Amino acid sequence: MKIVIIGGTAGGAGIAARLRRLDEQAEIIIVEKNPYISWSGCALPYFTGGIICERNNLFLANKEMFDHRFNIKVLDSTKAVGLDRAAKQVSVIAVNQPHAKVTTISYDKLVIATGAGAIMPGFAQNKDGVYAMRCIEDADQIKAYVAAHDVKHAVVVGGGFIGLEACENLKHRGIDVTLVEKAPQVLAPVDPDIAQYLHRELDQHGVSLKLGVGIADIAKTESGLTVSLDNGEAVETQLVIMALGIVPQTDFIKDSGLKLNSRGYIEVADTMQTNDPDIYALGDVVAVQGVPEDRLGTIALAGPASKQSRIAAHNLLGIGLGPQGQLHFKGSLGVSIVRVMGLTAGAVGMNRRALAGQPDVAEVTVHTPHHVSWFEEAKPVHLKLIFNQKTGLVLGAQAVGEVSIDKNLEVISALMQMHATVYDLVDFESAYAPPFSAPRSPVNMAGSTAANVVDGLEEMITVEQFDELRKSDPDLVCIDVRAPDELELCKLPGFINIPVDALRAQHKKQPFDPNKTYVVSCQVGVRGHTAACMLRHFGVKKVYNLSGGYVSWCTAHYQLRH
Repeated sequence: MKIVIIGGTAGGAGIAARLRRLDEQAEIIIVEKNPYISWSGCALPYFTGGIICERNNLFLANKEMFDHRFNIKVLDSTKAVGLDRAAKQVSVIAVNQPHAKVTTISYDKLVIATGAGAIMPGFAQNKDGVYAMRCIEDADQIKAYVAAHDVKHAVVVGGGFIGLEACENLKHRGIDVTLVEKAPQVLAPVDPDIAQYLHRELDQHGVSLKLGVGIADIAKTESGLTVSLDNGEAVETQLVIMALGIVPQTDFIKDSGLKLNSRGYIEVADTMQTNDPDIYALGDVVAVQGVPEDRLGTIALAGPASKQSRIAAHNLLGIGLGPQGQLHFKGSLGVSIVRVMGLTAGAVGMNRRALAGQPDVAEVTVHTPHHVSWFEEAKPVHLKLIFNQKTGLVLGAQAVGEVSIDKNLEVISALMQMHATVYDLVDFESAYAPPFSAPRSPVNMAGSTAANVVDGLEEMITVEQFDELRKSDPDLVCIDVRAPDELELCKLPGFINIPVDALRAQHKKQPFDPNKTYVVSCQVGVRGHTAACMLRHFGVKKVYNLSGGYVSWCTAHYQLRH
């Protein structure tokens, strides 16, 4: 059997190696447009920023290793330009050879793992000083340009993962940065309240944020570049990094009859097979059909691509398929994480935007130390849980903080793989010792808080909901139940102070009005829960606990300085 693989990065290299481990006799050929294979695109921002010093560290393997270890032929610097399914041939051409001619490669089975390219508007193309960050050549050019032009200021367009990493690494090199993002927030997988922690972190590190505004043009000037924004503002700079997102690289198959969706992604079954039984596809270039509605079928992450490569290899060869007859990709929960200056932020599952309009969706936010608070250097974990308030099913989670973010999100991800409810988060056993966790980990705390909501023991209100409620209800009573000395440093405007330990005495002195609506708050929400329970026992019919307390309120109302 002759197997041709188009694309030699994570997905393509992964399936090639897996195919060889399963079948020693197959002829396997990788066609890769770059002069290298199996390299780490995720490392590019850190290479440009000088955190990764050695260029060779970007490469995970090379064509010689694939030849000697796996007996796999790699045609590097070779680009696929056409596909003839009837003849079972791929048309290719040598890259960077002016007089190269198109040739064909026959196949018995074909795997498409071409990935995705950077979105580059016409006004940004072929301009010196304007670069994407999608391939090693991009990183090389950025480093060379910064050195040659003594760059002091850069504009990053796009506040997703690559854009945020670009900001951090440019600042690491001592370059001032302006970040332009069309959406009102950075990092689309998280909700605005979690993104606000990143806004504050970027702002406090001197990054100028232009949120809710797009880019209209880039013009070359004598002193550098002028970036024109769609609100009429112009930013003078020396370097522009375009991080607007990606587009699947499927141009060479558009006339082949392979089924593409409206966005240009190859439609595959959950077996990774296309509408042609002899062609499989995987990675950033595919949209997987038939995955559960709470999972993603299109996602540009190396982890899902690696899983897809294993599934496709087994199904293509018909080896090791197990009792179901074929292996199936179950979709992705979209577990993602990014470092932004001193913070780490990440998400798993659905966010509020994706769940808009769905019934019974609730959320809680907890702010709890990553280990016991009395142990050295306890750092807060800001963890948000989204769930169905009737069934308790966990729908998603988001977290931000200095440490332990990956651990907590991975725990929730593992539980969500098994369709966990908030009660499973309550029951989760963490590895407890003072330097590592607490008897009740952040996951336990989020689960317990959410379980109170599902059990009808508490009604939570987010800062956004509270701000709206205060506008609509002039009789709303807001009580801050912290101790008076805490209020000396940070007050909640419009709240009266009744410490939680004084609530019973206050009720005896002047009973709380059972017909008014109350909102209680503390520092992070724990004492607020106790206070809300008291008020309900005192006969108050409607009482909310401000989710996350003062910490959530203060973050939500942070005003940018730059």
